[in-house]
Amino acid sequence: MKKILFPLDFSEVSFNAFRYALNFAKKINAEIITLHVYQFPTIVYSDYDNFLLDNYNVYEWSEFENYKDEVPKLRAIAEEMQLEHIKICHVLKQGNVQESLLELANKEHVDYIIMGTKGATGLKEVFLGTLTQSIMNNTKVPVLAIPADCEYQPIHRILFLTKYEKSHLPILKKIVALAQLFQTHVDVLRVSIATDDYFRKFISEWEKANPNSGVDFFTLSSTDYEGTIIDFMELHKINLVTMPVHHLSFFEKIFSYSLARKLTFHSKVPILTVYQSKKTVLTHRLKKQEPAHL
Repeated sequence: MKKILFPLDFSEVSFNAFRYALNFAKKINAEIITLHVYQFPTIVYSDYDNFLLDNYNVYEWSEFENYKDEVPKLRAIAEEMQLEHIKICHVLKQGNVQESLLELANKEHVDYIIMGTKGATGLKEVFLGTLTQSIMNNTKVPVLAIPADCEYQPIHRILFLTKYEKSHLPILKKIVALAQLFQTHVDVLRVSIATDDYFRKFISEWEKANPNSGVDFFTLSSTDYEGTIIDFMELHKINLVTMPVHHLSFFEKIFSYSLARKLTFHSKVPILTVYQSKKTVLTHRLKKQEPAHL
């Protein structure tokens, strides 16, 4: 059975994302491991060691009581969606959120991390909060980020953003396999100002290895990368975007929108990232001398 790791802070954002986690678990036959991480409060106190001895257990118990009261809400959501048969286990840890999450992901060999996310201040972080960006760029596990304003709906059409690098073929294969579980369609898109043969070579290799896959390929010429992607999503009614991830600047480029209209729209679409090593990317570019843009 596959495993989904779901970080939980008992906010409305995380409860909303839990609906996606349940549906995802049903489709891929997975169990869900919820993780709630708390930190002991930082207090400047002259007799700090004695303060810890006197109050640490009290604080831990209080945190546990709050945790115990909140967990039943997850079961209620599962029952509401008629998915109460999904296996769910819960982990409560004290420490740093990111470190605890990555440690548990490695220990349990999870297949996906699904997390709710809300934007921080500043245009670059309107969609992806700092923690979500950091997790995506520090794990090899696929991460599904569910925006705060994203209302749950079944996945009907998936968009895979690519540069049509040969190294993206195995990633696309994973996305198509996932789409088959959800009985949905995959569109593949590259936005670029360059004219080259990578588009045709990529499709040729894909169709040779995966005949009758039903995938549609697109390449659009534009200097407005973000706007073109958003327009494509609107036109094709995309409700899940997938992409390879290998460094933070890629996300900064994709999510740094200047128009509030685009920010508002895109913040309602879940994003699934699939890890690709920097070594693979650099090796491929050196061999092919490909441009670094999307």
